[in-house]
Amino acid sequence: MASASQVQESSEKNAAPESLTGAARELSALKASTAGRATARRPNRRGQVMREKLVQAAAECFREYGYSKTRISDIVHRAGTAQGNFYRHFTSLDEIFVAALEPALRELAAASYRRLPVSDERDALIAVNVTFFQAYSRNRHLLRVMREAAAVSGNDGFSRLWLRTRADFVDRTEGWLKHLHEQGRIGLTNFRLFAEALGCMTEQMAYVHIGLPAATPRPERIRQLGEIVGEVWYRSLPPVS
Repeated sequence: MASASQVQESSEKNAAPESLTGAARELSALKASTAGRATARRPNRRGQVMREKLVQAAAECFREYGYSKTRISDIVHRAGTAQGNFYRHFTSLDEIFVAALEPALRELAAASYRRLPVSDERDALIAVNVTFFQAYSRNRHLLRVMREAAAVSGNDGFSRLWLRTRADFVDRTEGWLKHLHEQGRIGLTNFRLFAEALGCMTEQMAYVHIGLPAATPRPERIRQLGEIVGEVWYRSLPPVS
């Protein structure tokens, strides 16, 4: 079994810089595909403040109404401005949704890469999962809406982004498992499928128990979820034969 320091070392070793992850590349491609020719984008401070105000209003509207039911009129009303200001900075709902979604994806990726100072391998896996669920909880509405966009949007860039976000998580887990096997800490298995199974469990627990409920789960519930999933990860590692 790997020590906590080896878990962290292998996680860091197999974690590419965020700017190089597949999800980051898909996000950049989606931003490029949704960015049209907005009129007279303003690089000055006043324009930047208005853009941030629109993105914040859009995030609130998408959280409240979902991807399919949010309208540009909802966003400008929430921002207290006119539609003309919207079109100075964005050309479509998809473009502003990507802008609203980007910070959530960055925080989720950062939570997956984070080093945690714990001295026990079981505690390390629990801590990693608790941290992931906490980040998911802070961004639960937009992450849920991303899944909706992946399912219903005519822009298939959203489905590619969602799948690539999942794949990055599986890639990191697969690399970690292979590293443990090379160190003689776990037995041989189909590392890709095993990583996929662990990833599916974590993602589904996050979506069902954090993303879907009407109210944000309490911190103790988030910790409980992380403890259970971390324990399952720990107990599932294939023993050395």
